[in-house]
Parts: sequence; structure tokens; C-alpha cells
Amino acid sequence: METSGKKGRFTFRAAAVLFVASAAFELFSITSEIPLFGVIIGGTGVGIYHLAYAALFLALGVGLWSATQWGYFLVFVTVSIYTIDKLQFILSRQAMESFISKQIGIYESELLSQGIDKAMISQAIVLMTVLVILCWWGFALYAYIRRDYFQPAKDA
Repeated sequence: METSGKKGRFTFRAAAVLFVASAAFELFSITSEIPLFGVIIGGTGVGIYHLAYAALFLALGVGLWSATQWGYFLVFVTVSIYTIDKLQFILSRQAMESFISKQIGIYESELLSQGIDKAMISQAIVLMTVLVILCWWGFALYAYIRRDYFQPAKDA
């Protein structure tokens, strides 16, 4: 499918490259624990989680690059899954605080001496998560506005 004359080609192709890179980063962090539905998970569960995101990001990258109709649909599927995943994270205060404690570990006393407590870190994480979710929805809106990019070329 030739998409060179369609508006949005550069943006969608750049996003495709970044989604494929995101898939690779998911594989690099395949053993990293994550908060999920109020608990911190590791082991097989976290591996499945990271593999699912890697597959989703890879498929989205391919769909955006090739300007397929399923790629357009996958934008909204991915945005929805990501939104639900991140909302469950920020709405579970106990899991978030546990996750933060694990992440800062031995540096907690240094952070406290600088006037940074877990509540401040928690607020920053919530703000950043909400901003990232809004960016995802902005991308989905852009895909909707440029949905012609995903339509097969019409013969003249």
C-alpha cells in the first residue's frame, strides 16, 4: 500500500519506530516487578505482562508503518488497555506506595533528608501517569483525525 502522499505519514511512521523500540524495552524489562490490581507481581505473571505489551507495541508499530485498517483499530485498543492498566495503578494507593518503597529502597533516608517524602513522589507519579494517558488519547485523536491514512489508496 502506497502511503507517501497521505497526510500523517511521517508522524505515523515515526510513531511506528518508537513503538517497536518500546516493544524491545518491554523485553529488556521482562523480569521487572510491576504493580497490578493492588499487588506487586513478579515471576511468570510479570513475564506474561511484559510479553503482552511487547506484542501489542510491536503489532501497533507494524500496523502504523504499513497503514493498515487493523493498525488504526489497534491504536484504540492499545490506548484503552494502557489507560485501564495505568488507572488501576494510580487508584491503588497501597500498591503504589509499596512499589515506590521497593524502587527507592536504600535511598529513602537521603530523599527524606532533602525534604522528599513518599507522598510527594506518589503525587508526582500520579501527575505523570495522568499526563501520559492524556498524551495517548491525544495520539488516538490524531489517528482519528488522520484516519484517511489507514484507508486503501483509491485508483484515479
